[in-house]
Amino acid sequence: MKEFFQITAVLLACASPALGDGYHCTGQDPDWQLQFDEVQAQLVFPATTDMDVMLITRPQGRDWPQAYTLIGERDTAIVLLENENCAPDAAFRAHVMTQRGQTPILLTGCCETQE
Repeated sequence: MKEFFQITAVLLACASPALGDGYHCTGQDPDWQLQFDEVQAQLVFPATTDMDVMLITRPQGRDWPQAYTLIGERDTAIVLLENENCAPDAAFRAHVMTQRGQTPILLTGCCETQE
C-alpha cells in the first residue's frame, strides 16, 4: 500500500498544471480567446491552436511586463502581459502578436487570472 501512495505522489508531482490555472484572455475586433499558464496555452483565433509556453521573459529587476513565447505545430504567438486594469473584472492588459497565414496580426484585449 505504501508503494501505491509513493507512485501516486510521484505522478501528481510530475503532472503539468491544468490548462486555465494561469490566465484567461479575450479581445474583440477581431474576436479571440487565449488561456495559458507557465506550461501550456490554447489560442482561439478563429481556429483553436494548442501551444507550449517555451519562454517567459521579464525586465531585469522588475516583475512587469511579462512576455510569453508560445509555439504550436502550425502557429506561434508572443503575449505581452501588462499589470494594469483593463476592464472592470480584468486586472491585466494583453497584446498578442501572431499571424493568420503569412499576415502578421496584433491582437489586444484583457486577461483575468484563472484558479
